[in-house]
Amino acid sequence: MSLCLNINETDPRPSAGGFVQIRAFAKINLVLEVVGKRPDGYHEIKSVMQSLALHDMIKISVAAPNPAQRFCETSFEDNFKLVCNDPRLPTDERNLVTRAAKYMMQKFGITRQVSIWLKKRIPVAAGLAGGSSDCAAAILGLNKLFGLNIPLHSTTQTDLLEIGQMFGADVPFCLMANAAEAGVTALAEGIGEKLTPLPSHPHVWIVLACPKIYVSTANVFGKYNAPVYIPTLTATAFNYPAVRQALTKSDLNAITANFKNDLTQVTAKLHPKIQDIINEMNNQGAIGAAMSGSGPSVFGYFSNKETAEKARYKLHTATGRTFLTKII
Repeated sequence: MSLCLNINETDPRPSAGGFVQIRAFAKINLVLEVVGKRPDGYHEIKSVMQSLALHDMIKISVAAPNPAQRFCETSFEDNFKLVCNDPRLPTDERNLVTRAAKYMMQKFGITRQVSIWLKKRIPVAAGLAGGSSDCAAAILGLNKLFGLNIPLHSTTQTDLLEIGQMFGADVPFCLMANAAEAGVTALAEGIGEKLTPLPSHPHVWIVLACPKIYVSTANVFGKYNAPVYIPTLTATAFNYPAVRQALTKSDLNAITANFKNDLTQVTAKLHPKIQDIINEMNNQGAIGAAMSGSGPSVFGYFSNKETAEKARYKLHTATGRTFLTKII
């Protein structure tokens, strides 16, 4: 996170030249296990989430956007403007960045004209939490830029994790990862908002294959035959303890041996290409491969960069959209 502020002693708010830049990191699910369906319709999960080096970039400023930028943009509304380098991405309330920023501005009395530039690299609707991470970056940036001093986590007051939860189950994890500016591994429980930090993940090269397939998360969860949620169900039935132990030992083979995503069976049935990509990732020398989130992205672990790059090239031909990244 980079910061440039011009603050005087009587006004804790930045001048027109103040800005922050924050990286919004992608995430994958090493484990995603559906515990059960709750009476309110949501699904309880146990998921091991991992942030990646692949990231979007958010710049928040109190100055007007530079008209020379070759970005799509909207006019100021409620003292706010979102500018994005991807013309396909909406910049109104359909975008979590806009919704979170306007909430923060109204909630904490921010009356200055705020501009946000969003530079996208994480593919949209790919199971990599790109939108959630952008949202988290906006919340972190406004907190920093305007000196709101809201803690990331607190047991005595409203914290950033609580605010993030309002905008999506993945946003709290993304807040942790973006605030740390480093690889973050955590167990997510509840609907994803209850987070427990896990041992650091060892270095590994990761290939992401992101086919241009639309997957509805709500539809996938709806089609998953989840049992009725029973709060007293013990953890022994799940994979995540084995992954946690493997993380403690920095054992990549044990980590990949315990990859698990309960939603793969649903998404791959709807889109058989998903399983084909997983198989091809393994054929190209991956230590292990799995689908992230509700899909359609598939990730593969590779022990060296050369093998990973060859696999990325091969899979790019098949999917049209691949990335070589790592855990930072």
